[in-house]
Amino acid sequence: MPITGKITAMKLKLRFLLLMTLIFIGFMLITWYLSLRWMNQVNDAWGQQFSQRQVIFDKYRILLPLIPEIALARKMASDPAIIQMALHDNNPGIRDRGINVLENYRLHFKDHNYFAAIADSGNYYFNDAKNQYQGKELRYVLSPDNPNDSWFYATVKDDKDFQINVNPDVHLNVTKVWINVLVRSRGKILGVVGTGINLKHFLKESVSVSRHGIHNLIIDKDMAIQLDTDPALIDYMSVAKSASQHIKVGILLKNQNDIRKLQLAMKYLEKNPNKIETFWVDYAGTKHLLGVAYLPEIGWYDLTFMDVHNVMLIEHNMFMPFILGVTFLIALIIMAQALHRWVMKPISALQISSDRIQQGDFNFVPRVQGAGEIRMLAESFSRMAKYVNDTNHELENKVRERTDELQHLTEIDPLTGLLNRRGMTDRLDKEIARHARQGSSFGLLLLDIDYFKRINDNYGHAAGDLALCEVAVIIQSLKREYDYAARWGGDEFLILLPDCDRLNLLAISKRIHDGIGGREIRAVLQSFFITVSIGAHYSDSTQTLDEMLQKVDEALYAAKDGGRDQVHFSASS
Repeated sequence: MPITGKITAMKLKLRFLLLMTLIFIGFMLITWYLSLRWMNQVNDAWGQQFSQRQVIFDKYRILLPLIPEIALARKMASDPAIIQMALHDNNPGIRDRGINVLENYRLHFKDHNYFAAIADSGNYYFNDAKNQYQGKELRYVLSPDNPNDSWFYATVKDDKDFQINVNPDVHLNVTKVWINVLVRSRGKILGVVGTGINLKHFLKESVSVSRHGIHNLIIDKDMAIQLDTDPALIDYMSVAKSASQHIKVGILLKNQNDIRKLQLAMKYLEKNPNKIETFWVDYAGTKHLLGVAYLPEIGWYDLTFMDVHNVMLIEHNMFMPFILGVTFLIALIIMAQALHRWVMKPISALQISSDRIQQGDFNFVPRVQGAGEIRMLAESFSRMAKYVNDTNHELENKVRERTDELQHLTEIDPLTGLLNRRGMTDRLDKEIARHARQGSSFGLLLLDIDYFKRINDNYGHAAGDLALCEVAVIIQSLKREYDYAARWGGDEFLILLPDCDRLNLLAISKRIHDGIGGREIRAVLQSFFITVSIGAHYSDSTQTLDEMLQKVDEALYAAKDGGRDQVHFSASS
């Protein structure tokens, strides 16, 4: 009996040890499964956030150098002197004035170069940063029979206001990122003007930024590669090629299913340009997370490939303590508690932190928990969250700065430094709205330089520009600090006088008239004197902008009809 009991006890002990071993193995398997699930959730959440921030960063890094250049090129295309040159470039005087304007814009472009291609004559004008073509701006004549000139005819045929094209100019022996802007007059395309950005420098500032495991490239709507770190992959002169001739992103994405996913993402982003699409693709033989963003400003798509290891916050190599031969259940409980405290709880905290960041709470500071490698991982996550937060603020500040700069360019007259017509119209609308709310009064002064055409004819347009600038300086010095002055058009200036009564209107108009009248303008070889005619209008009742402008315009013409060099007030003033 004792022997049997001993044998039975031995069997129970073996069974208990076996049961403990099975429980431990089962517990470890469950722990491994839950940990893997947590890690995948953290990785997926972090990967999506990381890829979206990376794509936004790449998107604005590419747009920042282009947007100011596009805005300046479009302004150049609408310049009256350029339009006249495109209409009559066979006229030496008109052509020289147009080239002078082109030279002025050249100094403001980033790479200090310009080009102008005239549709009727086929003449192609160009000058670069070294000014080596001064006096020889006409470089060659375009021909529809020359394949090297096909970009021009394709651009005109495409009929888009502007295009960006990476193209080697065989005639000039340069390869640049060209900004092509159509010159129009009354709906007719007269030519193409623009500037070129050094391809090497542009690639260095955009897609060539070195980041381990991240590859950035740009494609157009036909999936042709426009920018890549490898110049051999760039689809040069895309605008002049047929669809079968393009170098497409398909040479990098071998899986047709990945290409279909990219096509669907492009269609979706074209309708939702503020969104970002991310999905997994097979790129260069390895798994990559592809982030896609649409750049509606230039009609291109930004593609950012991120290696799977770069977007994983937690690698799937978590060391799981596995101890065989545990003999006591309490050891199993302690191990479970230790595992929960040192591993599961910190991972759960990381998951919560990732969810907070995914919900847009970039100011959230993740709490560092755990010990050893887990603590290092939590600290790494905290640093990465701070980096994302700092990058987001930096991007927002840069976009805000560039937006303010562009807004300033659209409201300021480049010659006089005063408001342009658009900027003044905005101030007038605001003042009329305030006038309607508060019942305040204000005045308008419309100035015109007497015999301005005669000045241009006798002394040249440069002298006329000096007169305009001198009048602008005098107006700025004599108006009140809170008054607004604008070059309204040609040689006309409009001054808005908020909170102004009739006596102030009389005093200010006389002060400006006397300050300008008889002012000597010293040109290059000779000097002349200028006077101005001023129309004044006072408003203390609700009037529309058109009505007030008509009143002040009528007053100006009355001043001219009365012999010029005088101030005339509207009937209601």
